[in-house]
Amino acid sequence: MSGLRDVSIVMSSKRTGDRYLAKSYPHEILDNNGRTKLFSVPVFWLYLHGTDDKNAPVQKDWKALRFMPYWNDPKKSSSYRTLGWANAGLRHLPKKTVTYYNPIYMTRNRTSPFSGAIQMRDSFLIHAGPQTIHDSGWGAAGCVEIIGDFGQFREDIKILSGSTKVCSHDAILELVSAKKLFIQVDHAIAPNIPNENNFQIP
Repeated sequence: MSGLRDVSIVMSSKRTGDRYLAKSYPHEILDNNGRTKLFSVPVFWLYLHGTDDKNAPVQKDWKALRFMPYWNDPKKSSSYRTLGWANAGLRHLPKKTVTYYNPIYMTRNRTSPFSGAIQMRDSFLIHAGPQTIHDSGWGAAGCVEIIGDFGQFREDIKILSGSTKVCSHDAILELVSAKKLFIQVDHAIAPNIPNENNFQIP
């Protein structure tokens, strides 16, 4: 553990220029034909910062979903506290030490082959998302969802950390235990998803 290196996860405010078609979550909004309505949301850059074994700085770039359409229908049962509509996602989080990693977490709104979740704050997590920008229909209630191979995302953290663990889950757990994994969410104004998509909330 003594050879571990610091790794920082930075959820940036910089948009990639891509748009992703997301569904509302935890409840879906249907269009006039009874089909699930999808909403165009911006994609953001997420950066992994660390060093290599020669102490040279290294940055890994990932695309992520940061702000998502949230619709908790007041007429339906849900475990989420906020009722009605919200543009879900953390606006800002100062750099802090990650204190919890769940290696067995599985995504809830869509099925993913990748497990694991890094806690940012409270129930706000970083976990797997759509495997490509074209895999539409994912939803979220404020978590950051990584676009692409989340297994490789975990592996990038492991490599940056210098951990000798074989499994990336074990490497991240080791990093968290050593208080060498950090999270930072750069300040950003949430997009007004209803206005951008020109529709009326039910």
